[in-house]
Amino acid sequence: PNASHASSAIRRKALKKNMDVILGALATKKATPVSLRDLYRMGQDPSLRFHHAQFLHREVPIRVSQRVMELKCLPFKLSESYGVREVIDNYTSYVLDLLTMDIPQDENDLDMFQRYMQYLLADNTEVVQTMALGVIQSRRDIKQQEQDDFGRLVDLVLVRFFTARIGLRFIVEQFVSSADYKAGFAGVIESFCNPVHIAQRASEDASQLCKQHKGVAPKVHFITPKANTLDDLHFTYIPHHLHYMLTEMLKNSMRATVDTHYREDEKSLLPPIKIVFVAGSEDITIKVIDEGGGIRRSEMKAIWNFFHSTAEAPEATDGLTTSAEMGHWLDVLKERQNREIGGASVPQSALAGYGVGLPLSRLFARYFGGDITLSSMEGFGTDTYLHIPRLGSNCEALPEPVQQSPGELDSTYKPYPGFTPY
Repeated sequence: PNASHASSAIRRKALKKNMDVILGALATKKATPVSLRDLYRMGQDPSLRFHHAQFLHREVPIRVSQRVMELKCLPFKLSESYGVREVIDNYTSYVLDLLTMDIPQDENDLDMFQRYMQYLLADNTEVVQTMALGVIQSRRDIKQQEQDDFGRLVDLVLVRFFTARIGLRFIVEQFVSSADYKAGFAGVIESFCNPVHIAQRASEDASQLCKQHKGVAPKVHFITPKANTLDDLHFTYIPHHLHYMLTEMLKNSMRATVDTHYREDEKSLLPPIKIVFVAGSEDITIKVIDEGGGIRRSEMKAIWNFFHSTAEAPEATDGLTTSAEMGHWLDVLKERQNREIGGASVPQSALAGYGVGLPLSRLFARYFGGDITLSSMEGFGTDTYLHIPRLGSNCEALPEPVQQSPGELDSTYKPYPGFTPY
């Protein structure tokens, strides 16, 4: 053991000296597409865990290196900001750790690799938060006439980055979760996911948060048309992805409803929020209906931009990021990370912030060929539609939108305009 440890230390030291070259070389390799069917099988069959671990040992450094090199090439000095720099450093350390680690060959290796993948998932939950802080810091230094270009670039970069991150976390979560048998699941994929039950939990969590910040919360009514029984609504999906998306949708609707109708000096009656569930032949569609005043038509496109929000956020008066603004960011994004990793019972600290939740939710929906759309009536309310393709029957016979989605291909979108090859 001592000789092995010494050998690993020497190898790590040698690799560390050449990390820039190594990262560049790994980043030029193509991410290996892995189908949902294969991931489902890996999550269901314990005999495939060695194969899955060996795949991740090779694949994770490639995908992480691609994100590192992409972040290093960002314009507007984004890569020099503290937040982005921290993400680059953390991702680089993951690559170094995995290159130092032997390929899993026996049970001890597998156990060690399992524990490292658990660590990577836990450590990686701060990425959205730190990236956001980096963008805020850089935006403060951008001239007014360059703000629009900066905003467009940030959106393009974050769509690509977070889409790839969803894919990376998904294949790692699938490996980690498959270590423990859970009836009805293959890793994190549930064979008969019930969207009504998940929506009820999301409603409880969003309601608790709304009461915490606003003092009240509207009731939520769940509607399943007679033609769509609960059995019809069961489908194969990843429940914690669905929970995250529904929670974000309900948070927006609840905040808007309270802001529009509630007055502390009056006994205001809040109109309820309605959630309608319909099972189609290809999609499960969930519609959230609120009477929260709607959104101006001129703002409809902007709501999908990262860091756009219809809620008020703290403003810095001296051109710098204030400690209050930083603290608000930390609250908002830590809470959203809790949602993403399935931490439904974790108390939440922010109801609305800088507009990360809705665009990030749409990326989760689109990852498997779904989508989120809005239809708003200014002065009345908003209907938010979540379209979720059925992931076949246990990820077999996938519909066309899923076959062409990032989740079934290589977890990336095409390079954005102006992208500099590494």
